[in-house]
Amino acid sequence: MPHYDAVVIRFGELWLKGRNRGSFVNRLYTNIQRALDGQEYEKLVKARDRFLLMLNRKSDINAINDILSRTFGISWFAPVVFVKNDMPSIVRGASDIAKGHKEARIEASRSYKKVPFNSPDIVRAFLRKKGKLGFVPDRDADDTLYINVTEENTQINMNKAQGSGGLPVGTSGRAVVLLSGGIDSPVASIYAMKRGLEPIYLHMHAFPDNADAASSKISDLLGVLDGYHRSKSYMVPSHIFQSAIMKVPSRYELVLFKRFLYRLAERIAAKEGADAIVTGESLGQVASQTARNLIASERGTRILVIRPLIGFDKNEIVNAAKRIGTFDISARPYKDVCSLNAQNPATSADPDTIDEFYRKCKLSGVLTRTLKSSLVVRQ
Repeated sequence: MPHYDAVVIRFGELWLKGRNRGSFVNRLYTNIQRALDGQEYEKLVKARDRFLLMLNRKSDINAINDILSRTFGISWFAPVVFVKNDMPSIVRGASDIAKGHKEARIEASRSYKKVPFNSPDIVRAFLRKKGKLGFVPDRDADDTLYINVTEENTQINMNKAQGSGGLPVGTSGRAVVLLSGGIDSPVASIYAMKRGLEPIYLHMHAFPDNADAASSKISDLLGVLDGYHRSKSYMVPSHIFQSAIMKVPSRYELVLFKRFLYRLAERIAAKEGADAIVTGESLGQVASQTARNLIASERGTRILVIRPLIGFDKNEIVNAAKRIGTFDISARPYKDVCSLNAQNPATSADPDTIDEFYRKCKLSGVLTRTLKSSLVVRQ
């Protein structure tokens, strides 16, 4: 592997932001620095339409590439070498990078025009050296050598890596993510982050102690999600709520639980300066997620509820969970509060009925006691 001088980082969608572009670019810059905390590199440099992450001899390029691949707002990135702006240096540098490849397509460009050659001249220089390069220049090759002439130097890279795209986390504000131990909510969190929302996780657990929840598989799920953006989470016990609803008919428990969870998230949102709640609900997937039950659950919630997976089927959600690395963790056995053992759960709960149970069980007071019993971790 050649020694790379830098990683070029490009952002795509951010260029659609007009006058607000600067704030989006600045947030991405900050997020990259935060994500790379603990990694060896020289500095992160802003250029007109890209960043350059300047490397040193101690830089772990594989670890850096892995981190960048999970940083939202990046369109693509690639390790590059710098060479002088002359043809022999360009051909020599490109040949070093292409070692081990039988053939490569040459794609040349000039960000800086004041050099005594143009892009076709670069391609012709490689064709003249055919047979002495160690690879065959071929415009139909699967691998591509990218050569970009700038004012300071020529940057050469091979095979750009796809970024996660989307918007930098934090540019769309903050949201409380209702995180269960299941498959859906971690995926919903990823899609929310991709649209610029910074997550604050809320997990209601059935353990006797918050510390047990914090050391359960939920910790492992949060570890994967933290790989995209490190965030804080609230571990909240369910026993106070469950004691309060003991006389409620079991068929209404799930909807009443969701109502309680929304109100809990709303209070945390007010405390954390969040503008929305994110859930992993998919329309019609389970009894609590029919349109009528979603209406009954959400009634009275005064902030935006976002459901990134509303139109996904289960296979799509499972495939997404496998891509992001949460599926195997979610599939482990876990006693989730969301899986209350309701007999014949209501699929079309009347919002007024849920209102009445909420008042009779005095759940507003239960909210306060539950929040006082919570544990905040991963700040």
